[in-house]
Amino acid sequence: MTYTEDEIFEKLKGILKICMPEADLSKIRRDSVINRDLGADSMNFIMIMAKVERAFDITVPDELWGKLSTSQDVIDVVKKLTDEKAAREAAKA
Repeated sequence: MTYTEDEIFEKLKGILKICMPEADLSKIRRDSVINRDLGADSMNFIMIMAKVERAFDITVPDELWGKLSTSQDVIDVVKKLTDEKAAREAAKA
């Protein structure tokens, strides 16, 4: 299944609300730095990404984790991985 960037962003905001209920997520933007602007520590980030992987049925390769800083970074990786997965599934059909 493919997703639009807006769909991914909405799901990401929902995941952030679950993982960080104390954070003020009303101001989250695509350029929000997850740890600095939202106050996520490394454990929060691991939990967020685990839920992102589950929500989109993907696995983010280890080498990409260090490159994920903003909401848009997460959106870009999810978009890329879900598009690739959809293309592989379409090729099998």
